[in-house]
Amino acid sequence: MIKLNKYFVLYFLLLIIIGFKGELIVSFFIAFLHEMVHYLTARFLGFSGFDIEVLPVGTALKLKNLDEATSTEDLIISISGPLFNLICAAIFYVLGKYYINNEIIYLIFLTNLVLGIFNLIPALPLDGGRILRDLLCMKNIYGKSNKIVINISIVVGSIFSLIYLVIFYCNKVNLNNLSVGFIGIFIVSYCIKDKERIAYFIMGDIIKKKYKFLKRGYMENKSISIYYKKDLLSLMNIIDSNRYNTFYILNEEMEILQVMCENEVIEALKEYGNITLEEYINKQNIYLS
Repeated sequence: MIKLNKYFVLYFLLLIIIGFKGELIVSFFIAFLHEMVHYLTARFLGFSGFDIEVLPVGTALKLKNLDEATSTEDLIISISGPLFNLICAAIFYVLGKYYINNEIIYLIFLTNLVLGIFNLIPALPLDGGRILRDLLCMKNIYGKSNKIVINISIVVGSIFSLIYLVIFYCNKVNLNNLSVGFIGIFIVSYCIKDKERIAYFIMGDIIKKKYKFLKRGYMENKSISIYYKKDLLSLMNIIDSNRYNTFYILNEEMEILQVMCENEVIEALKEYGNITLEEYINKQNIYLS
């Protein structure tokens, strides 16, 4: 299914007001091909079902079962789109330089080059943001990696917005400069919302693990020791989305006070809110007595 993002509708109307350019049709067509490469790569890796959302920064592919992908699989899927654009840019550069020298060939070359490089910028929801997060996930847990990438994305989006303000101050605003400002605002807005919802995303991942486990028939485990003065949300932030997590709650003497599975974390948050692990253990002891 293809749907339009609400920000794209506003952006498109703005383009009509200030003077719509035919080059945009070529740009969005190439952006669509970019997403189809993502889709075909995902299909090759065994994933299926997709939605395409048209954004102000291009288009975004949403695979229904992509949450089952490992960091390596997601990295391959994410990098396939920009790589396709850079290869196409190289092909059309050669065509334009040595064989067919006209405006259309140059436009296709330039659009692919810009789209390929632009999508490698390390900011969500661009491919570069996903690539950076996948690389970080190979050494860190998902929650920490996602937090780092979101903060970097907000900085990148702020830089785009700052560049636009400087250009605006210098009275050199045009269509391209306006796009820079809009992209910056979109990146910052997207990441702030994503940052607020990260705990819910992790909670959703925990619930989905049951279905992943039943589908595959196995799942890797991960054991983590945590200080009992920490709160329940601290556990949420260190959960590995690709493994079944077991927490050993320790006191100052490194003694095990209780063992807690990740599904118990959700139930505890639902029942008690964000209390400390010490308070949770005390409540459990009162309940058992």
